[in-house]
Amino acid sequence: MFLFKASGATYRKVVRQSKHAFPYSPAEVEGDEFVLLSKNREDCATSERQIQHVAKLLAVRPATHGELDAAFPNMNAAERWKYVMELYWGRPLMRPFNLSEVTDLNFKKYDTVHGFAKLDEADAIAVARYLTATNRELLLEFVNDAARP
Repeated sequence: MFLFKASGATYRKVVRQSKHAFPYSPAEVEGDEFVLLSKNREDCATSERQIQHVAKLLAVRPATHGELDAAFPNMNAAERWKYVMELYWGRPLMRPFNLSEVTDLNFKKYDTVHGFAKLDEADAIAVARYLTATNRELLLEFVNDAARP
């Protein structure tokens, strides 16, 4: 399970385009990982939760300059980022959440993440338990219908 963070300026674009970009690539990608799409805390409104959508990771690949500038205009994307993470099966959460709300999750470890992080196994299990309790329909859909495009 991965955590992908985005600024308020890029979050909607990431969700809409099923694509995120970073200056480096994760080393431990196996493909089809579950991804928590998180908005940076400082970009959230007072009552807004950070994790509002989830997706699955389709591919990680080097990006082209034109692709980045087209996907993320007016952000100097080609100078800032080098890799594209393609997503599929993007879904909004019925009950968005902050990592700090998840019992048994070491949420402070992920507070300082810039870009992305792979969750430790124990933390991923804690998130899965939390999603089972708060977004059960989404997990059932994931199990039954999260096919690759």
